[in-house]
Amino acid sequence: MRDDKKLELVADLPNKLTGIPSKDRIWLKRSKRASVKLPDSHLSVYDYIYECNKNNLDDVALEYDSLIDYSSTKITYRKLFKMIETTTKAYMELGVKKGDIVTVCLPSFVENIVNFYALNRLGAIANQIHPLASKDEVKFYLEEAESKIFVSYDGNFDNFKDVIEELNIENVIMVDATNLVSTKNKVMILYDKYKKLRKEKNISLMSFIKEVSKTKTYPSSRYISFKDFMNLGKHNKEIIVNTFNDACSLTHTSGTTGKSKGVLSSNYGFNEMVRQIAEETPVLERGDKELLVLPPYPLYVLCNNVHMCLARGINIVVVPKVDYQNIHKYFMKHKITAVQGIPSTVMSMLNDKGFKENNVDLSAIKFIVAGGGALASETLKKANNFLHKHNCKYNVTVGYGMSEMGSCAVCTFDENDEFGTVGRPLNDTNIKIVNPETKEEVGYNTVGEIWLSGPCRMIGYYKNEEATDKLFVKEYDKEGNEIVWVRTGDIGMITPTGNLKYIGRDKRITMIVDIKTNTVSKVSNDYVEDILIGNYGTAVIPNCVVVSVPNEETLNALKAYVVVKDSPADYSEIVTEMNKKCEEILRDNSRPIEYVFVDKIPETKAGKKDFVLVQEFEEGKKKDGIKVKTRIKVKKDNL
Repeated sequence: MRDDKKLELVADLPNKLTGIPSKDRIWLKRSKRASVKLPDSHLSVYDYIYECNKNNLDDVALEYDSLIDYSSTKITYRKLFKMIETTTKAYMELGVKKGDIVTVCLPSFVENIVNFYALNRLGAIANQIHPLASKDEVKFYLEEAESKIFVSYDGNFDNFKDVIEELNIENVIMVDATNLVSTKNKVMILYDKYKKLRKEKNISLMSFIKEVSKTKTYPSSRYISFKDFMNLGKHNKEIIVNTFNDACSLTHTSGTTGKSKGVLSSNYGFNEMVRQIAEETPVLERGDKELLVLPPYPLYVLCNNVHMCLARGINIVVVPKVDYQNIHKYFMKHKITAVQGIPSTVMSMLNDKGFKENNVDLSAIKFIVAGGGALASETLKKANNFLHKHNCKYNVTVGYGMSEMGSCAVCTFDENDEFGTVGRPLNDTNIKIVNPETKEEVGYNTVGEIWLSGPCRMIGYYKNEEATDKLFVKEYDKEGNEIVWVRTGDIGMITPTGNLKYIGRDKRITMIVDIKTNTVSKVSNDYVEDILIGNYGTAVIPNCVVVSVPNEETLNALKAYVVVKDSPADYSEIVTEMNKKCEEILRDNSRPIEYVFVDKIPETKAGKKDFVLVQEFEEGKKKDGIKVKTRIKVKKDNL
């Protein structure tokens, strides 16, 4: 059986602590366990959001904001469900059936969301991939999923056009970003575009009209516009309904430490995530507004940003391409109450001078999340101060999770969660810290590998049973119920108050040998990065990555790739200051032996630091992707 048995309520917790976190579960004593009106999780994700909103069909579900300076298009739940129904029937006409996988390569379009739920009604699965996936990636994902249908847009056409012909994909559904833009706005947008071109290139009005009136042509008849595709669904055939226990999505791990794997998630897991988050965030209400800052291809966006908001009646502001240089405009225009982003989302808010210049009021914000990657402590403090200065009474919420656990597993929900930790587990998610060598659970304040279990766990890696078996560890409780633990590969510890202290990736732990004393030290690369950024602050050092390098004296050593905001006249002064800070905190051999100053740190398509690329660049496996300004080695007597 799946490990979806509810953890005991506070009243059932042991009176005497055992010293074993997964048995004590002391974090539940701080759980809100708010009473929320949600349907049973044993439904398809489509049925779930319908049950949640069937009595509020005229509430706004989605608001499509194609351009910040123009009015947005509002879509009620009534219209959303109608769009889903038509799209479902259109897929029926193309022969899509239960178990089929349709690969979707779209930005934050309303059609992306509609598509996900439409396929779900048939028991089919949406294979969500990055909207700017490369040619090789598109080919890999299409072949892996054995998709006969591909949904995309013009923005990535050059990356997939040859692959479509090579793999002989049966149908390619093309979505136009302006499908849901009002006629009035289309005219205004075209007029503004014409004025700009007339000024820059002295183009005539007739030439402009001729250019914009050109009909888009595609290489073959296998291509169909989304509008024409929807016309296929205008019939009265009965829709075959999916069952709750089937897979609902195929997403992919971010690949920050290795090759991306396909994560097959269940309807039940999606719905349980909604329930667990809702129990801890009663402050969020129907009618609130969420700014969708990321395309829904990662699981945490598809589940936490899209599904959770629709289930709770939260209006999602859908932006196909967020203007991060002027992100303040979205808060002024929409009175946003929730943002679930990544660290770079918070950084863009801090760097946008428009908030201060326009005295933007953020008092409406109730929930702002920086997930999907570590946020330096100094940056977190700065972000909280920024929010408070703009009248927001809440702090930035940080958390910890992985796609394999349905995205979020641990979160800081209120002021009772320790600063410097990533919070406490969700109500029905359990956690334990394990000795990597013995696989035995350790006690509080003891570092080890993080293991998780709970109802949102994935079904498994798609077509990769071997990797699934390595990740899952099965145990049995006293009643004989199976409990499946997920080995995260991350290092951390549980504090005596029941909060998780995240230290770093197991694969980003550097083993340093002291030959003189014949001892071995394990150093977290993430931890050293936090020290280096925290010493100066993100205003001076916005980003850095610490990599492992071979060293004759200590087997391995650390090298820091650092971004400095304004190029100084003398980088050695910065090295001296950073090394001084390291001396206060780190052992001799645990400090970086060299600093490499670069223009920027590369990111994965999920917006996270690309540790793999930096490491490969250091090893000479990659020749480009990083522009080096200067390198400074630290003298031995300073280590």
